[in-house]
Amino acid sequence: MNDFRWGLTLLEMEDLFLTLYETGRRLPSHSHFDSGRNQFLLFKTTPNGKKSLPMSPDFIANVASQIEVALEKGFADYVFFPDMGHSHLYFPEEHWQQEYGQFDMSPANQNNLFEKMLTDSKMRPLYHLAEQLKMTDDQTNTILEDDILSFKYWHRNFVGFNNGSGDYDIYLAPKDKNFNTVSAIKGYFKWSTGFSVHANSKGCFAYKDKDGVKRYFDISLEDVNYSPNSYFD
Repeated sequence: MNDFRWGLTLLEMEDLFLTLYETGRRLPSHSHFDSGRNQFLLFKTTPNGKKSLPMSPDFIANVASQIEVALEKGFADYVFFPDMGHSHLYFPEEHWQQEYGQFDMSPANQNNLFEKMLTDSKMRPLYHLAEQLKMTDDQTNTILEDDILSFKYWHRNFVGFNNGSGDYDIYLAPKDKNFNTVSAIKGYFKWSTGFSVHANSKGCFAYKDKDGVKRYFDISLEDVNYSPNSYFD
């Protein structure tokens, strides 16, 4: 987190992404390929220590697809916290009650809960895009007079599907909410802590950026954290 800052311009965000991408700095507890099990794993910290859970190939493909769609449409430009870097999980209310109402959600069982949620075809991740991009005037709280910034502002709540369809929805926050940040979605249950994505040259998974360049990214169940030393220190 101390590599980033709030209020980035488009050019500053581009420079920061390209610089950090080549450093190979990665998310904590990032995705990892286990050759013995011949599968990718994620990791969830529990009271009994850090536990692994298998990653579904379908989930990985869905996340890569969501990244590429958001970049292609211009909703986001870069896969890291200042732009497209974190998600929240949503489930249709009735489905949540049926599938998770009796599920053990204790801290000790969080690895099994996330394994179930990430393989659930009804799960929908909401990405808050342009997270640290300066799009509004600090004094008036109005959108800056720039077509690109205005477009990104109104398309920053990107909600994908975990079913291989490649479909998505864009949601708008209530008018009394600042910065167009959606939290509640009618008809859906929200599990606030989702997964993080971060592009870097050492990442596990591939995607094509807005210019068609093949890049790599990681997935983690932990958010970007602070380091004793920023890359820029």
